[in-house]
Amino acid sequence: MSRQPIIIFGAALRADGSPHRALIARVEAAVNCGKSCVSSLYIVTGGNPQNGVTEADVMKQLLLQRGVLENQIICEDHAVNTSQSVLLCCQLLQTLGFSKQQTIVVVSNTYHLSRCCWLMYISGWRTRHVAALGNASRNFYKCWVWRLREIPAIVWDSFRILCS
Repeated sequence: MSRQPIIIFGAALRADGSPHRALIARVEAAVNCGKSCVSSLYIVTGGNPQNGVTEADVMKQLLLQRGVLENQIICEDHAVNTSQSVLLCCQLLQTLGFSKQQTIVVVSNTYHLSRCCWLMYISGWRTRHVAALGNASRNFYKCWVWRLREIPAIVWDSFRILCS
């Protein structure tokens, strides 16, 4: 029986290297999803170090704290944006021998999830999305800015993926 890849997209860390609520919610959503799978493989993606740790490093620690075994976690800690995360995760999935016929679980916050799934799709992968619960921010203005910036980001990142 093959493993179920679950890609958790990173979110910016605080200056001290600690996670924001959005990142914690993504990890919790992934763990909950993983409980329904026979064998999960968590791929955490995100570079952008703060205080010496990357988003992937922090997510790995959060997963370990929630009982995920270390051999179930792969860190992709070089990507500095969503399109790089997709490209590097696609390479990683192929290196690990996953087929594009297999469904990949994509985890992020609701505002960001469509872009992540779309970019995986145009890269040739089947996806199933899992949304992190709650808003990434309590600030109404910030929530709408994040949602609205996804529109040009989808277009821009699509070109980055298709031209790579």
